[in-house]
Parts: sequence; structure tokens; C-alpha cells
Amino acid sequence: MKQETARESASEKPGCRVSRLPFSEIPHQSRLFVQYQNDPLSLKRFYPNVLASPGEISDYIPTALENYKTDRNELCDVLTEINTAFDAGEQTLENISLFRESDTVAVITGQQAGLFTGPLYTIYKALSTVKLAKELNGRGTKAVPVFWAATEDHDFEEVSEAFFIDNTGGLVGAKYEPKGRTEGTPVGAATIDAEIRQLIEQLFDDLPKTEFSGEIQDKLAE
Repeated sequence: MKQETARESASEKPGCRVSRLPFSEIPHQSRLFVQYQNDPLSLKRFYPNVLASPGEISDYIPTALENYKTDRNELCDVLTEINTAFDAGEQTLENISLFRESDTVAVITGQQAGLFTGPLYTIYKALSTVKLAKELNGRGTKAVPVFWAATEDHDFEEVSEAFFIDNTGGLVGAKYEPKGRTEGTPVGAATIDAEIRQLIEQLFDDLPKTEFSGEIQDKLAE
């Protein structure tokens, strides 16, 4: 296990100690998953389109465009309607407009909906998609990032908890279940009620205060 010091915070306090542990050293990992990380090209018989690195994705773009059969205008009409209802920003709507063009590709990822966005890797996945789309645009390939929220997932127990590092450096959990939720219904059908505000307030009482705390708390409450 390799240890290092994290970047110093904006408050100029010393960065916390962090450790990096390879997935290969974590028990019960899939051999296929570990092999994919170490040598993705060795799995080409299982994944014919596998690449050695994301930087090689440009070579696959002609194949993707050639096999794309969806009616772009119909799809983008629906995306515009959904994202407008969610008060999406200007950049999102511009991306949808760009995707109407037949030579535009989409870089797609997704995750089931989770409490307070769920695990941190959900945010990393979204950011990685935005970054890859930006890189492709910089190389002359029109690309838009797409994040798909799997709201039809039925495992509410799995997504109803979130964990954070508290003021003491320990682990603090937050768990939420709205009243009246019917067992077995999709996660996306659950309606968040007013009790979530008390959970948010309690959570932020337990977390270290930073220059971003107030803004993040307001966004969660909203």
C-alpha cells in the first residue's frame, strides 16, 4: 500500500494522509475485472472493441457512426423536453442540439440514483465523461457527454445510504426512506418528503466545515 499526502486544502491546513490500494489486493475481486485493468487487450476475444487506452477511441468512431440507427431528432426532442423540465443549463441544451447532427458521437456513462449522488465514483464517472467528450472535440470529433440515471433500479436499500468522513476523521452515515414508499417500486418513483431537510442538517453538523459547506448544503436542500 502506497501512502502520500493529499493536496492542501484552501484553508491552508495540512493535507490529510491518503493511501492507494490496487484492486488486485482487495479480496473477492473478479479475475476478469483485474485482468482488464492490467492488460485490456488480452481480453479482446471477450470485448472485440477493447482499447489499450481512452486516447485510442478515435479509431472506433467511424464504426460507431456507421452502426447508429436511432432517429436523432426524435431522441433529441425527448432529451430537450426532459432536461428543460429539470431546468438544465444552457450547455446541456447546446449539447442536445449538437447531437442532432449525424457526425456527432455520445460518450455515455451512468449509475443508479443514490442518496446525495451516491458513491463518490458516480461523480468521477460523470466528470470523466465530460473530459473525454471535451478531448474528442479538441481533436476535431464532435462529441457530447451523456449521463444516464438508472431510475428504474428497484434496490432501494442499496441506494438509501451515503457515508462521509466526519469531524473526527471517522465514518458517518446518512440513511433516508420517505414515508409511504411502496416496497418493490422503482427508486425513481420515490418522492422525497420534508424530513430530508432534518437529515441534511444533521449530516452537515457532523462534517468538517469548509468554504463550500454552505453552498453544498443549500443545493442538497433545494
